[in-house]
Amino acid sequence: IGAKGLGKTEFARQFAHRLNNQDGSRRPFLELNCSTIKNVEQFFEQIFIPLVMDNELTILFDEAHELPKDLTNAFLTVFNTEKVTTKELHWRDGVYPFDFKKQTFMFATTESDKIFPPLKDRLTTIDFEEYSCEDLSKIFAAQCEDIDFSEVALRELAKTSRGNARSCVMRGRDVALYCARKGEKIFTADDLEPFFDKLGVLPFGLTATEMQLLKILRRDGHCSLQMLAAKTGLSRTAIQRDHELYLMRKNLLVIDGKRNITNDGVKLFDDYCRSQKLVDKS
Repeated sequence: IGAKGLGKTEFARQFAHRLNNQDGSRRPFLELNCSTIKNVEQFFEQIFIPLVMDNELTILFDEAHELPKDLTNAFLTVFNTEKVTTKELHWRDGVYPFDFKKQTFMFATTESDKIFPPLKDRLTTIDFEEYSCEDLSKIFAAQCEDIDFSEVALRELAKTSRGNARSCVMRGRDVALYCARKGEKIFTADDLEPFFDKLGVLPFGLTATEMQLLKILRRDGHCSLQMLAAKTGLSRTAIQRDHELYLMRKNLLVIDGKRNITNDGVKLFDDYCRSQKLVDKS
């Protein structure tokens, strides 16, 4: 369980590669996106019978919060609290055997609150912590081993990754291209502004929508979620899920009945406007 870009899927792959079959050979690995599973019938007919049943296999259910409800209910029966290594699921006219000595089931999600609690209670949970700024700086440096970074540059680059290792990898490629174009394998604090301007990178890696939210709150003061949705054209769910959480993590937004911009948010927005020569509080 963890936010995007923390390495949940890659961890599952590496974990699976270290599991061996009973004869010592490497166990096959099957990765499924739960949004592609329509119902329990499709799972058993198209996935379980041909690929899982009687085979030694590790299977990862990615985006596990998208599991169909009927398949979730089936898994409640299979993953019960009994200390047994085999389990038979009787469904319609069929019997489906599970052998946990041969088969390992893993689930990954960014939205654990949407997983049915009784199913979650039957699983061992691994919570992925956010990367520190130091961790992200190291990831940046590892992507560009032949480039000499200043500490300030690495720290500021890390701040724009949104705590996301995947973003570090992608931004690292951009840094490599930038240095190749300027003909120097050095990236210092002096390179930050032209680099960010060229790519359109906002402070803290904010999206244009998040900057728009700060602008509205800076101009209008506190707003309800419904009012923000009306002003941006976004759904309330999209604002909460995709933008507010990050703004709150960065102490740019606070929710106290209504949405308010913090002092840090005011400073960031005003500094950004000054840097763009677009001071706009109207």
